[in-house]
Amino acid sequence: MNILRTSSEDEMISEFLKAEYRSERFSEQIKKVMEKLSLDESIILSADLNSADENTARKKLLGEFRGYGEGKELFENFPTKFTEWSLCSFSRPDLEKIRYIDYSYWNELSAGTHKPLAAAETIRNGIKIYDLSNDGFLRTAEYIKNGGDFPKLFFLTSDYESFVIVEGHLRMTAYALVPERFNDVEVIVGKCGSEELDMWM
Repeated sequence: MNILRTSSEDEMISEFLKAEYRSERFSEQIKKVMEKLSLDESIILSADLNSADENTARKKLLGEFRGYGEGKELFENFPTKFTEWSLCSFSRPDLEKIRYIDYSYWNELSAGTHKPLAAAETIRNGIKIYDLSNDGFLRTAEYIKNGGDFPKLFFLTSDYESFVIVEGHLRMTAYALVPERFNDVEVIVGKCGSEELDMWM
């Protein structure tokens, strides 16, 4: 893992929304929230991180959409004090350092290890968790093999030795299916205290 430059909460929110906007699972949901808030897609697709008004609107959108800043849904007990934000580059040797959040589906898929690499083995063995299809992982892995790209992932860390996925579980699982393609992948990393991280995980 290499730190490329300083990042920010505003950049994280922008990339998070971009990923969810492109997601099969969340796209329709986020569009409904954008309509409710009278926001155009340009606030995600052509984000201006130098605009305080845009940054405020995107933060409100992520709050309405996924509970960010409101202590709800994915962001229940989420850390509030970050000592730094960094844009990092991850490669294949880093795969062992990356963990899923503590959530029943990901726990089962990874055989209790929280590791995307273990989840990839489950998928290769044709095992379905809760009878849910693995096709999405396989399609995304194929997309990666064909040179497809994505918005930046978002991880948390307390020590830069291990990393917890916040946004990008499906993508990380797909990368674990084609680990040879996990090279120079850009990730926004938020660093917080270990106690705060443990409370959220």
